[in-house]
This record gives sequence, structure tokens and C-alpha cells, in this order.
Amino acid sequence: MQLTNFRPQRREIAKVMSAAGVAVALTASMGASVSHAAEGSTLGVPTGSISADGKFFAPGPNTVVKRTEAPAGNSPLSAESASPVAPAPAGTAAYYNIKNAHWIAQSCGTNMIQQTSGQGKTTLVLSVEKSVAATVTKEVNVDLKYVSAGMGWSVTSTYGVKNESRFEVPDGKWGTVQAFPLFDVYEGEAWAGVGGDLPTGKRVWAYKPVGVCFNQWAQ
Repeated sequence: MQLTNFRPQRREIAKVMSAAGVAVALTASMGASVSHAAEGSTLGVPTGSISADGKFFAPGPNTVVKRTEAPAGNSPLSAESASPVAPAPAGTAAYYNIKNAHWIAQSCGTNMIQQTSGQGKTTLVLSVEKSVAATVTKEVNVDLKYVSAGMGWSVTSTYGVKNESRFEVPDGKWGTVQAFPLFDVYEGEAWAGVGGDLPTGKRVWAYKPVGVCFNQWAQ
């Protein structure tokens, strides 16, 4: 499934800091090849598929999506909204509840995990095992603990992604395989006030790492 509804660029981005525990195994057979880490690069990602904030892209014809866990499905989450621990000052809306959280899509992150390449004829094998941090995009300044409670999972945690791709490079071609994190995208509504009964019309999006997007091609 592709993410078809990217959000506007004018949005406060809260990116949960970062991953730990990288273990990547790379091999190639039957031909000369090289492999290396290139984290942070967007090589191989079509410009037109990148979101306005530059952090995600829609899987294209050269993208193989492989999940570490089963899809969440397009249904409301079971967790209850968070309750503020203290009243907000008069005239302010310092506390928010996140309500009606639900899965909306999946998307690939633009922060490349690893890549390998080689001259054909060869088989490129890229095996990835990495911890990736969850990410949050929000239209209001809401504490991430309330986002976690409303979404039903921790948006401040890292999640392990693990998968492998094999790509046959034809004779005389140069092949490349790149790995990017795959995210499930959840959307929730921000409600203000101590009781969480004041709709704001603002939304929050949370991105949970669930697998790997492999971009692979030969030229």
C-alpha cells in the first residue's frame, strides 16, 4: 500500500531521537560488488514521491516493501486517551487528549539504512537488522506522553526492523539495493482542556517502524 496523502510542510515536526543497535549483514555472489552504509542519503528515491517535509516517500515501482510485523489494519486503536495530571492555567489549553487514533497508511522513511551495489551478472543480497526510532508530526504542542497514550503504543521508543532482499543483476548491468525504514502511519485528533472535551480541529500523526523498504534497480 502506498501513502497517498502527505501532510503540508507547515507543521511542527517532533522527531523522536534516535536508534540504537545496528546489525547489518551484506553479501553478494557471482560478481564484483561493494557494500557500505550511507545513512541519511536519499539516493534512488524519486523526487516526486517525497513528502513536503522531506522525511517520507511513497513506494515506487522499484520498491519492495517487507514488513517485520503484520499490518495494523484501518481500524480504531483500543487504548484510551490520556488524562491530564493537573489543571491547565485559566484561559489556556496546555493539556490535550488524543482521541480517535487510527491507522491510515504505510510509508517509507527517507533516511537510508544501508545499501549494496555490484556489477552483473550477480546476486545482490542485503540483510538488515536495525532499531529505528518512532517519529511524530503534530499541529499542536502536545506532550508526547499523551500522544503515546492516545495512539496505544510508545511514540518515544525504538522498534526493531529486520528483513532481507535478493536482487538479480543482469550481465553487463550495475545493480543497486538500498534499504529504508518502513512505517505504519497513525492519525489522531487533539482535544483540549482538562477533561479533553474541547475539539481543536488539529491532528497528530505518529509513525511506527514496522519493516524495511528496499529500493533496487539495475542500469
